[in-house]
Amino acid sequence: MPKSNSGSKHIMARHVAPFAPVAIAALMSSALLGPKAGAPGAVVPPGGPVPVACEEVQDFEDCHSRYPAGCTQGSGKPNYDAYLNVLKNQLIPPASVNPVKFLTSKADYAQLDKAIPAQLASKNHLTFKDALIQAGETQPTGLIGYLFYVKAEGAESSNCQLPQDQALRDIDYHIGIGFDQSLAAQLVAKKKVPAHSLSSNAVIVEMTPHFRANFEEGKWTVPELTNVLGRKVKVVGQLMVDNEHNLSSQNCAMAKSAGDLASCWRMSVWELHPVISFQVCKTDACTQNSTDWVELDQFGH
Repeated sequence: MPKSNSGSKHIMARHVAPFAPVAIAALMSSALLGPKAGAPGAVVPPGGPVPVACEEVQDFEDCHSRYPAGCTQGSGKPNYDAYLNVLKNQLIPPASVNPVKFLTSKADYAQLDKAIPAQLASKNHLTFKDALIQAGETQPTGLIGYLFYVKAEGAESSNCQLPQDQALRDIDYHIGIGFDQSLAAQLVAKKKVPAHSLSSNAVIVEMTPHFRANFEEGKWTVPELTNVLGRKVKVVGQLMVDNEHNLSSQNCAMAKSAGDLASCWRMSVWELHPVISFQVCKTDACTQNSTDWVELDQFGH
């Protein structure tokens, strides 16, 4: 592992302005999201960002102020999709975002899946950047469905492989949203639903640690999310493809065999990442512009 930084350097990193991560990412990728958050068509330097090994990293602030494309710990050669991590690690001010469209069904995702290049693999996102942007990647996008599950993630290269801490401050919240109302009703009734039935019928949205800390501190929590399992939700975030999981054994949209269908755990590799807005319907009958949507931390209060 490379030699660690001095304590003073860590202190400086943690006092970088809140938007430093997105500023650094823009420098690395020539304004990846363009002049407006989510605007497609940015120019990326030849070769793009590269995987790197972490120096000592204390927390998510330290991580995202120094490693906008993430990093890996340990002595092995860094091996991850650095461009994908730059997308995941955008810090997009909520006030700047107006969703360009809403996704409300499996059919919407099936249409998006058709636009994924057949050669897209786990570490070549940059090669297909233009085709994916044409399909909608980097655009602020809305999703209306039902909250199927929430999971506090473990160590990931996008978060400098920081472990899951007790306060869950340094990791992503991995959230499954589905469209099957009958499964949702079972969750609201607190009935046991097979985990695979939920995951294979859900798309994924991710709440990142640095976004939560800058804009939703203490409001977006795993207990608050667990409290609304099965409820109708409206989520807004950056649309992107998590190509790390574009495998037939993981992505149900690519399943090629009974074994794939039994093991796959996501309906699509299209995600909203990072999540920028998360609301819950008070009545479960909300349409897109209903007045019955409330912020996550206000549901039931």
